[in-house]
Amino acid sequence: MRVTHDESGADVAPGKAAGAMASTSRGTDQGPPRPRRGCRVVTTSLTARLLLANQLRSLREIDWTVVSGDAYDDPPGGAAVKVIPIRREFALADLRSFVQLARYLRHERFDFVQTHTPKASFLGLPAARMAGSHAIYTIHGALYFAGNARMANLLGWCFERWCCAWADRVLVQSREDERALPVARICSRAKLGYLGNGIVMDRFVGPTPAPAMRSSLPIVMMVSRLVAEKGCADFLGLARSLAGQARFVHVGPAEHDQRDALGEEEVAEARHSGTVDFVGSVEDVRPYLASATLVVLPSYREGIPRVAMEAAAMGRPVVAYDIRGVREVIDPESGLLAPRGDRRELANVVAGLLKDPDRCSALGDRCRRWVVPRFSEDGVIGRLRAAYAVVGEAA
Repeated sequence: MRVTHDESGADVAPGKAAGAMASTSRGTDQGPPRPRRGCRVVTTSLTARLLLANQLRSLREIDWTVVSGDAYDDPPGGAAVKVIPIRREFALADLRSFVQLARYLRHERFDFVQTHTPKASFLGLPAARMAGSHAIYTIHGALYFAGNARMANLLGWCFERWCCAWADRVLVQSREDERALPVARICSRAKLGYLGNGIVMDRFVGPTPAPAMRSSLPIVMMVSRLVAEKGCADFLGLARSLAGQARFVHVGPAEHDQRDALGEEEVAEARHSGTVDFVGSVEDVRPYLASATLVVLPSYREGIPRVAMEAAAMGRPVVAYDIRGVREVIDPESGLLAPRGDRRELANVVAGLLKDPDRCSALGDRCRRWVVPRFSEDGVIGRLRAAYAVVGEAA
């Protein structure tokens, strides 16, 4: 994407007015009112591609800019892009990132700034408030949650309290977070709004794409980043314990810059032994989900997992740990959820489905009936419009 430079040195896509003359969206005597200017702040462009692309395309009444911590070359809907390096892990370089972000937001004077993912929110929310923009914090899955370790929850409480204190509005994806955060005195109920999560349902309930792979054995698939938090080590253990009963496939990127990235030796051992096939990143997950007999999601922390929605919408049963967010997407009464971290019970659930194909298929249908009416992104977009309308009234 070609960019131009405004007087502050900011990279701005063609057709975007860098440095709006005023932050109000009211019209003037010279013409119709201009569209509101919104900014999404993300740590990596992967977040924008996977989670925000359809929202940016659908909410065309907003003049969008995406601030990304790395290059984002193909933004949808003509959105502008500003790259400000942001590291995922906390480091001294964060101070430089904050200063750059604050200067850019102060120059642009967006009507509102909406942050996503932890680091982008930790830096972006105070920067937005200091710039005079309405600050919206999107909680994809709070770092404070029931079942977390005590020290992790203490740190999570401090983090979420910091972000919510700077935000004018807090949008949560999980109903459990909506209930828990006020009780824990992290965020007031008056600030909170339910956003939810969803997928472009037509892509997953339409004609099934041709499978990307075939096997004489059932295919047990996991779709995730290769990090410990997603339960990848548990998936490798599952594959070892059920070796010979199914073909185990992992789809998703390696993330070597993450502190909890799965070790290269562990991945190499699983690959060379034939225990797990590693596909890597894919542009379209549907042909892989079409190949799966069932999908496993042994995550230790989730917001509202999209991959569970996608697999369920395609009629695949999803076996997962019983954690916040997952139990909203997968019916807790289905028998598909194992206690968090209980690898033995996870293996028992998967083995039972492999031994009973009819029950496996029936549970896939049950997952589809649960997800399709509840998790379309159309509902999310409607709730975002309502949240932005409030911003317009405040302006």
